[in-house]
Amino acid sequence: MYNDTITAKLHQLCKENTEFGDVVKQMEEQNEYVISQITHEIRNPLTLISSTAQLIESHYPMIAESSLWKQLINDIGDLTLLLEDVTTFNHSKRITLKTTDLFEILQKLVNNFKVHTAQKNIQIQFDATEDSLAYLKAFNCDAIKLKQAFTNIIKNAVEAIDSEGTIIVYVEDTFNADEQEPDVHFLSISFKNNGEPIDPIDRVNIFKPFITHK
Repeated sequence: MYNDTITAKLHQLCKENTEFGDVVKQMEEQNEYVISQITHEIRNPLTLISSTAQLIESHYPMIAESSLWKQLINDIGDLTLLLEDVTTFNHSKRITLKTTDLFEILQKLVNNFKVHTAQKNIQIQFDATEDSLAYLKAFNCDAIKLKQAFTNIIKNAVEAIDSEGTIIVYVEDTFNADEQEPDVHFLSISFKNNGEPIDPIDRVNIFKPFITHK
């Protein structure tokens, strides 16, 4: 909702004035509630539209051959994904940490995408170094948010490839470069593909909500 500069200023003001901080917190909670209500009210009729479209196609299979029908189904899908993005963003500040098997999450995710990527002649691979496995099997994180992030990255990687190519998901264990904490480990999870790279002009915006450059 705020840019980095405003967020930093609000954070400082909240530290200096607890009463002001309480007001800001109430405003943010109210904002989350309003967004939740809006997405809920949109999602209900959208679900009915999607179900009706499926019912129409089941009764009249030939309609699926129409390019206009395909566009309609795609538009419904895009709107559904947009609502999911809004919901995820609305609750992005809430982190629920739990010991998670990240290896299993990534492996299942890649296997699920293989069905889709095979139709586009795209190979998707997942590999992890031996050193990283111990940390992957028991990693303290918010599994739902990470899975959502991984899903979006792989989805974008698929869409960035025109016809055929390769997507590689790779995990390795890296040591901390900080001399004060030399024993701290980091997991590096990389997603690589042979699609068109993101334009340098767009790179500064890729972490902003709802930016969809591939």
